[in-house]
Amino acid sequence: MPCEECEEGLYKWGETGECMYETLEDCQLANQGEYLEEAVKKEKYNHEEDVDYTMSFTQEQMEELHTNGEVIIHIEEDGKEMVIKFVYTPEEVDAEELEREYDELTASMLDDELDEYIDKIADSIKRL
Repeated sequence: MPCEECEEGLYKWGETGECMYETLEDCQLANQGEYLEEAVKKEKYNHEEDVDYTMSFTQEQMEELHTNGEVIIHIEEDGKEMVIKFVYTPEEVDAEELEREYDELTASMLDDELDEYIDKIADSIKRL
């Protein structure tokens, strides 16, 4: 809740504060404890979730996870070792749908090429 300017040109702390400070700086200095507390609260609540450990994957680990569907990570912290297995199961690809899309794309490309070839033949005939 920051300092706000009142209609009289004075400043107050927040919406319900009393218009008693001559400058914005006076208001902020007088309420710096509350201001810092508000800032800390906002920072604390902006985190989606408190975490106990942050794991950063290497490029190789990500490739292994995506290629093999799993990766095993060994972590040592405070003299204790943990072995964590991460698994990844991508969405199943509908092979039939993929083949239909490929066939449609191929047919479309061939149609375009065939149309272009026919146009070239027609232009050649017209010139003769």
